[in-house]
Amino acid sequence: MTNLNSKTPFIYLKASLLSTCIIGLVACGGGKGEGGTRASAAASSAPASSSAASVAPSSSAASSLAPDTEGMTMLKTDGTKWVKASGRQVHLKGTNLGNWLVQEFWMMGQGGNGVHDQCTLEAKLTERFGYAEKERLIKLFRDNWIKERDWDQLKAFGFNVVRLPILWNVIEDEKNPRTLRADAWHYLDWSIAEAKKRGIYVILDLHGALGGQTPNDHTGCSGQNKYWTNTEYQDRTKWLWEQIATRYKDEPAVAAYDPLNEPWGSTAEDMAVRVEELYETIRKIDDKHIVMLPSHYGNIEVYGDPVAKGMTNVAFELHPYPGLFGDRPSDTHFDIHRDWLKCGQTGTGGVCDWNTKLTALKTPMLMGEFQPWQSAGLELGGKIGRATYDIYAGYDWASTSWAYKLVSVAGGQGKGTWGMVTNEINTSLDTGVGLITKASTWDCNNWDSTFAEACAKKATTITTGGTGDKTYYLVVKTGANDGANPDVTFDSISLKNATTSEELLANGNFGASGGWSELAISGSLNFNYNSNDTSKAPTGSDGAIMHITRPDGVTGEINGALYQQITLKGGQTYNFSGVFKGNSSVNTWAEIYLIEDAPVAGKDVVDNAGKVDFTTAPIADIEALFTSYGEVGYDVNAGLAKWLVTDEHNDVFDYPARPTNVNLVQTGNSIALTWAAVIGNGITYNVYRATSAGAKGSLVAEGLTVTNFADSGLSEDETYYYSVAAKNSIAEGYTSAPANTQLLFVAVPAKIEAEKFTAMSGIQTEASGDTGGGTNVGHFETGDFIEFKIKAETAGNYTIDYRLATQTGSTGFEVLIDDVVVDTQAVAATGGWQTYITKTSASFALSAGNHTLRFRSLGKEWNINWFEIKKQ
Repeated sequence: MTNLNSKTPFIYLKASLLSTCIIGLVACGGGKGEGGTRASAAASSAPASSSAASVAPSSSAASSLAPDTEGMTMLKTDGTKWVKASGRQVHLKGTNLGNWLVQEFWMMGQGGNGVHDQCTLEAKLTERFGYAEKERLIKLFRDNWIKERDWDQLKAFGFNVVRLPILWNVIEDEKNPRTLRADAWHYLDWSIAEAKKRGIYVILDLHGALGGQTPNDHTGCSGQNKYWTNTEYQDRTKWLWEQIATRYKDEPAVAAYDPLNEPWGSTAEDMAVRVEELYETIRKIDDKHIVMLPSHYGNIEVYGDPVAKGMTNVAFELHPYPGLFGDRPSDTHFDIHRDWLKCGQTGTGGVCDWNTKLTALKTPMLMGEFQPWQSAGLELGGKIGRATYDIYAGYDWASTSWAYKLVSVAGGQGKGTWGMVTNEINTSLDTGVGLITKASTWDCNNWDSTFAEACAKKATTITTGGTGDKTYYLVVKTGANDGANPDVTFDSISLKNATTSEELLANGNFGASGGWSELAISGSLNFNYNSNDTSKAPTGSDGAIMHITRPDGVTGEINGALYQQITLKGGQTYNFSGVFKGNSSVNTWAEIYLIEDAPVAGKDVVDNAGKVDFTTAPIADIEALFTSYGEVGYDVNAGLAKWLVTDEHNDVFDYPARPTNVNLVQTGNSIALTWAAVIGNGITYNVYRATSAGAKGSLVAEGLTVTNFADSGLSEDETYYYSVAAKNSIAEGYTSAPANTQLLFVAVPAKIEAEKFTAMSGIQTEASGDTGGGTNVGHFETGDFIEFKIKAETAGNYTIDYRLATQTGSTGFEVLIDDVVVDTQAVAATGGWQTYITKTSASFALSAGNHTLRFRSLGKEWNINWFEIKKQ
């Protein structure tokens, strides 16, 4: 799993409503949705009113309904299916045992003072206590993070597979290359034994290869990515897989080998070469086990057809995280996952698109990491979690969510965290000092709230300990990942003595910079103390606001703060309040701390309450922390505990059909809208109006019981797009196809925002990290397009400037005017999905009058923010 402070692009693909019995997971029956009994099959029927295409049941349905007396056998592939030795189909459903054999510090609630990943932890422990003590302490951690109780809980969730992330030096002696550690197989053997007792398969996943296959901390060492250029590391990774294959070649409980987790540190072509080398290495020893072929940001095409290439017993692997990394900041959790799982309005996107690809390639799939319940609330999260597993199984895909366990200082599930189990709430913490409020795009896209209602940490009253005056620092911290643009506003920040109402903060209403000092932690931020942009103002703000953005030309991760020194009295209580807004930021955090030590440039501000400082803590404190992971009481996600195993009907996607026959009649600056009634009980209608063909727009009418709507006061200089959604007691359905007022042709020369297209196919809009923020268009696949209506005032020669971004590089697009190609652009990697460059077309002739301009994608993985048509 990628660190939460790094962008893992979700390659959002297109999908349909599913109408099939899902075999091997829970029993068919029980009406619509993902119902049934946990034992043999699951119902996944679309609502009766759905107009989307259905997917046929697996051909193995009849045989799979018979009792399974075969037990655990070596698994193999059969077309798109995972099957047992007899050919009987099995649907693998489970999770990852993250942060166990390779640490990710965000999953254990620790870190600070330079210790932030497995490498820095081990280096610091070795420096302080010696190598042998470091080894003992790491073993103590691993002996406690996963224990027998965890295997029992995995079984209680109804799982039959776990994906086991492994760091290379769990097996290879880091001091003696190509030499097994004395305890090389201890944790793998124990895991397989515990899994077998419970009928659970294990996927062995090399999560961190020697040298690192990406620069992220989930490889064990952040900031590396040396695997691709170091032949010694590549050869030792082959050696490692030789040892694993030799050890487990006859072990039926091993479901598959996953040779290289998220190998995204180089190109897709490099990935294919190295993964295929590892496949060949394994095959020389083990021709029985399934070998995974990971994707490169969703690219599996780079492998070609495995069957045609003579590869046997292979399966593709994808890590979809819809909505979690800023790709749809303004959409609800429900909408995002419905689009992915139910194939979107067209019925051809999301999982349906992947099913089409895999069916053509006759190759199975492992959804190796996904996270559908985080911050959705326990009930909704549980339902969407169950629907995700069931729908994946309906396509014969294996699935392992990220991740089983997460521990935090505060503990508890809240609205649902990443872990299926977390530690119980820690009531002993003094919540008055440290992190006092927080929101982020991972916790709540596009937030706009008071501090008291902040989605990641709600502000409460602050009570100081001791007696007498004490100096504190209130720190307002904001930042964003490499390539992302923070666009955060604050106002009305107040810290008052609850008894006297004395205000302790200076200039919390902004309008000027007085009272505040700026802190650069990494990179730099632009602080506008006197912004009057009302579109960015948080709800409840008054007058000027503080607006924080990325300065022009600044790249890389940025992290910075405003702060001021204050004096609080011991034993007194203080009320803290304010408002802040995310403004469709991407991969961005906004945090406020109350700390005792003065902020220092270049050093991050963190909440150390409840944390162990590995740089100074006595060894006894470190031992106690590591031991606590095996003893702490668990807070099990109640929604998942219920919905993953219940036979109760799951109604989460029982939404009504899209309205049809939408008709718009325009008279001057007024319109009359009508549509056909949707069949169902308690149906009402919502009407939306947008000024872009691809946007849902604003809600202009809600809860209508009639099938008509009138609107007036429209501008003659704008094209409006109206759509209608039906709503029942469960949810709002998809909006209808839009009906628009007269299309207006944009006079050129002009700069045109990419999201202002008049027609499109296959694309998505998302919050832009470019200068000025706004929205960009992306998620292009070959053949997708966006179209615009333009009007040349005079004939002549023109050029187009394009504002483009891509992390991986792309074969790009062609530009057509009235169906004639006038330019073709390939796009080299720009440094990030939201790191933009400007390219210019060749000159082309354009006659006076109206024209249709189309951008047609020749490849994939490129974004466009705007383009400017210029007359020569």
